[in-house]
Amino acid sequence: MSNEIMLFTSAGLLRHAIQGTSLANNLSYLLINIAEESIFLFAFSVLTIILIVTFIGIHQIAVITALAMQLNLAELGRSTLALAILLLLSWAISSALSPFTGLNLVVSRLSGLSGVQVGLRANGLYLLILSTIGIGFFMLIARM
Repeated sequence: MSNEIMLFTSAGLLRHAIQGTSLANNLSYLLINIAEESIFLFAFSVLTIILIVTFIGIHQIAVITALAMQLNLAELGRSTLALAILLLLSWAISSALSPFTGLNLVVSRLSGLSGVQVGLRANGLYLLILSTIGIGFFMLIARM
């Protein structure tokens, strides 16, 4: 339990440390501009950012918390429920893909494969299908 408490505390601390920096402001500005142009590109961009950052070893809690606090789709006339669905989809996909998640580490150790092989080879097709369906569902909800 202390690990989870520390993880959530550090995610909040990272979000607070990033808030107001030029990196966070520029990223938020970029994503809002993308959302004004295309909701599909917005969803794809958010998903890609989260996957890249979690793939290099930063936990999903930290990344998604930081993005959730920076973005507000209500400003664009979109549903905040859609943003929540997109962030949950990103969490699910990044958990299955990242070689640093607990499940992938256990499977890689038992199978003798690297974490990258377990994440990409074993889960690749599933994640592609899940992301396609999930982005489609996000776009459906975002238009309401």
